[in-house]
Amino acid sequence: MKQSDSFCILPWMHIATNSSGNYRYCCNSTPGKNFIHDENGKEYKIHRTPPEVVWNSPDYKKIRQQMLNGEKPKVCVRCWREEAIGVKSARQSYNDQYSNHIAEALSSTTPDGEAPLKGVYVDLRLGNLCNLKCRMCNPWASNQWVEEWNNLTSYDGSDIDQEERTRLTDMNWPRNPKLWEHLMTIIDSVEEIYLTGGEPTLALEQYKLFDKCIAMNKAKDIVLKYNTNLTNIPPKMVEYWKHFKKIKINASIDGFDELNRYIRFPTNWKSVHKNLSAFHEMEKEGKMRVQVHTTIQIYNVLDIHELFEYTTKFGYFPYLNILNHPDYLNVRVLPENLKQIAAKRLQPWIKHDKVEGLINYMMAEDWTKHNEKFVEYTEWLDKSRNQSLVDVAPLLKDVL
Repeated sequence: MKQSDSFCILPWMHIATNSSGNYRYCCNSTPGKNFIHDENGKEYKIHRTPPEVVWNSPDYKKIRQQMLNGEKPKVCVRCWREEAIGVKSARQSYNDQYSNHIAEALSSTTPDGEAPLKGVYVDLRLGNLCNLKCRMCNPWASNQWVEEWNNLTSYDGSDIDQEERTRLTDMNWPRNPKLWEHLMTIIDSVEEIYLTGGEPTLALEQYKLFDKCIAMNKAKDIVLKYNTNLTNIPPKMVEYWKHFKKIKINASIDGFDELNRYIRFPTNWKSVHKNLSAFHEMEKEGKMRVQVHTTIQIYNVLDIHELFEYTTKFGYFPYLNILNHPDYLNVRVLPENLKQIAAKRLQPWIKHDKVEGLINYMMAEDWTKHNEKFVEYTEWLDKSRNQSLVDVAPLLKDVL
């Protein structure tokens, strides 16, 4: 079978959950529309249903069929949007990373989309426990957002009732022993486990996973990948890492110093610098790979060059993730004159990965129709958090 132009390897070798334990296609697919359902339309959850039951469910078979036929699933719009203007998408990156699995995926899939279960890459979100409340986030990914959320329901979602507030304040599903029982059924095929959250360094349940991998003599074959906000490096976790094949650190930083605090509130820059420096030293031992990951959005695109100047002193150029949701924080919301300034400031970095694509993406469409929402959202959060956008990004004054 020939590989189509819309083929993505993930539905053939990837198990992904969100912070509530829902199975989903991947973390780049459209939030809320990317869950895997049973024949009755009920959402599958990893602590209730093992991967072997979910793997060839109607949703999974359908998306495989679409990709084999060259169709572009709507739930993958983020990748299609980026590819349309020349930005390398997650789909393309994963196809490159796992190219050695593509031939087998194509040859082993039946005409109706059924494929053998292979959980090579596992994205595990152990709840929403976090110590930050980033402006582009929500209470389903950070419990720190719960108290503020109902005041923002005109922007995203609906009011959270008391039952949901209680659940989001203390998610208990990662403590369900069935979770670990289900994960261990695929452990023989696992090459990499991606831990994010919430803030994964705070998730105590990860140590259960580590203990099971070590006991089964599988840790030495598994790469652990983290998205971390650099506020916390537990010594206990670092000790456990020694048992695993490799550690990948994706350090989330969205601006230099006070801009990072503004976006990723209430980050302490001294802690970020201290912990990035610590990881940089650990990397020299040869078992760790460190990357800085930056979510490009309307708040930081005008001043992101300052972060570039900082991270390149460590030898890191950030991996740029263009924010897709919520749309009113997207870089395309900037007016044309500020887009031109942003593009000019990015120009000295044009040879670095994804910078040219970012400029092309930003310029491709005018989303100023979302400006009113951006202003209302920003002003409300500024008041709630005693912050000021103009203090950290003065050029955005004209947008407010």
